[in-house]
Amino acid sequence: MFSRAEIQKGMKVRGNDGHTIGRIIDITEKELIVEKGLLRRHDFAVSFDDVTEVLHGEVVLRHGRDSLFSAPREVPPVEH
Repeated sequence: MFSRAEIQKGMKVRGNDGHTIGRIIDITEKELIVEKGLLRRHDFAVSFDDVTEVLHGEVVLRHGRDSLFSAPREVPPVEH
């Protein structure tokens, strides 16, 4: 189990397959906004329900990167 207080901007987000998905650039009441890519950047909303744990300063999701981005909810880029 994890506490929302453990999750901070800048943390890496990993899928359950161990691959890095991106990093958190914003946090809303219900979602994490995750930045994927450096040059061709896309931001995606990830529900807190998709988080399984916070481990070693990283957020781990209940699915892998392929399932996340096969039906993403892309959001407009966040200025940071």
